[in-house]
Amino acid sequence: MSLRVKQCVAMLAVLAFSLPAFARVYKQDITADKDTSIGGTSLKAGSYELSADSGKKELQIWSNGKVMATVQGDWVKLPSKPQYSTVVSDGTKITQVQFSGSDQAFQVQ
Repeated sequence: MSLRVKQCVAMLAVLAFSLPAFARVYKQDITADKDTSIGGTSLKAGSYELSADSGKKELQIWSNGKVMATVQGDWVKLPSKPQYSTVVSDGTKITQVQFSGSDQAFQVQ
């Protein structure tokens, strides 16, 4: 292999290993005015922060600075970027979290 080809291969390897570093963390504060659930986790009425890393298939639920639960899900592509962060629910069950300015939403399993 020529030196030029080896350099290209090395550069591609570095880029491949650095891709997870480009993942973005999305955060959203929610206030539940009544008891609700997300991914099998029950939430009492109160304030929470939802945090999701675009490189992972999990959403963390924070309360008072501590992770109280991690739920599994998938990232889905939205037809357009929402202007505001939104929590989509089916009754008292949160099914999707949309983040402002992103065309990706976290779909709870």
